[in-house]
Amino acid sequence: MNRLLFGALGSALVLFAAPASAKPIAPSALCDVYPESPACSAGVPGCAFCHAGTPPPRNDFGSMLEAQLLPAAPRPLSDADFRGALGTALQAVEQMDADGDGVPNLTEIMAGTMPGDANSFPKELGCDEGGTNPNYDVCNFDPKFVFKKVSLDFCGRSPTWDEMQAFERAPDAKAALHETLTRCLDTEFWIGQDGQLWKLAHNKIKPLQAIKAGEDSGPIPLGDYYDDYGLFVYSQMDDHDAREVLTADFFVSRKKNPTRYEVAGPSDPIGDQGVATEFRAGMLTTRWNLVLNTMFTAVPRTAAAQAMRSFLGMDIARLEGLVPVEGEPIDWDEKGVTAEACAVCHSTLDPATYPFKNYQGLTGSIGTYDPNRIQDDFRNEGANITSMPEAGVLMGVPVANLMEWASVAANSDAFAAATVKDYWKLTMGHAPSPEEQAEFQALWQAFRGRHNYGVEKMLHQLIETEAYGVP
Repeated sequence: MNRLLFGALGSALVLFAAPASAKPIAPSALCDVYPESPACSAGVPGCAFCHAGTPPPRNDFGSMLEAQLLPAAPRPLSDADFRGALGTALQAVEQMDADGDGVPNLTEIMAGTMPGDANSFPKELGCDEGGTNPNYDVCNFDPKFVFKKVSLDFCGRSPTWDEMQAFERAPDAKAALHETLTRCLDTEFWIGQDGQLWKLAHNKIKPLQAIKAGEDSGPIPLGDYYDDYGLFVYSQMDDHDAREVLTADFFVSRKKNPTRYEVAGPSDPIGDQGVATEFRAGMLTTRWNLVLNTMFTAVPRTAAAQAMRSFLGMDIARLEGLVPVEGEPIDWDEKGVTAEACAVCHSTLDPATYPFKNYQGLTGSIGTYDPNRIQDDFRNEGANITSMPEAGVLMGVPVANLMEWASVAANSDAFAAATVKDYWKLTMGHAPSPEEQAEFQALWQAFRGRHNYGVEKMLHQLIETEAYGVP
């Protein structure tokens, strides 16, 4: 039953098929031409930039661009011809308006909107400087407005009348804002079980109580995802390094009343974590992650895809983050991934998956690193399966193992931008709009720069942004 329950998810990405006429090199080639555009600032754009849904159908911008791409040359174009001609074709359509929304294509590309979608365009923000709101300084950063918002977003409650009065009497309003934020970041609402940081981790962990082990265990206890929440929250609080979600070689214990998180020592009850210290890569190698995402699969594509989606903001199923590797994919497990319709995604995904190959899911010794995993448990999955390497490629960078994979991911622009975007969406209620791209980019660059991957330091900058603080 367990094999049936989990096996479908393990092969889900193998079944995903993108038509052969898609050009997986296109996003990176576009970024060669417009490296300063928001879509390229922390990775590469998705295929929706030029395509309507799953390729090959093109949107208006893609169709306009296609007409300029070596129109006399036979189709399909080779990758070399496509890349060589793309810059000229893009320049030819820069001042045109593909989607008819009144904004030239180049303006949309550099603003971060979609030149092939008439509903996506840079908006001119108007503001009544005279102001008609008696409570807030409309159109300007308003500390009183921010004080209420910080209290709600980070403490989970509105300030009391006495607190508002005290704030209004404070000699330095901005200093008082930061004092409030610092205090809120230690509350149960922020760091406690099912608090805001736990909620932020839900999509990365995907808790399933039926198979939970340990405290609050389910009927089939296979792994304790509370350990994952503990490591996630620990990496996001105080002056800790947020990259430890991927690079930590330790686990974290959670104490209660009040909630606190500490690196687990020998006596702490982190009992079902089986990966040896030298093979650990943060949340990628917890027992829960291996049970849920590797399961019974020889080539754990779901584990790699979930990691890229969760920590790099790249969803392979939406054709995001595609950086094809020459000579890939190789059909080690004989799932048909070399078919033209499948190779579009798997030329990126499979090389990113190889470093996960020796981590046991629900076979062998569950939740461990086992260099003989393929030989012992999957030798019948394909004629050449035992020759599958552990070394792979992530975002075009060769990696020897999962620890290197985690390091490359954690030190990438994509990780910094995806981490900050999580908090932006949590506090703003939406992803950064085109008008907010400049502030957003400055924020994630500071996060990986002067904030040294400290989430709390980044949040102190976030509450001073125009996007957060202007009513």
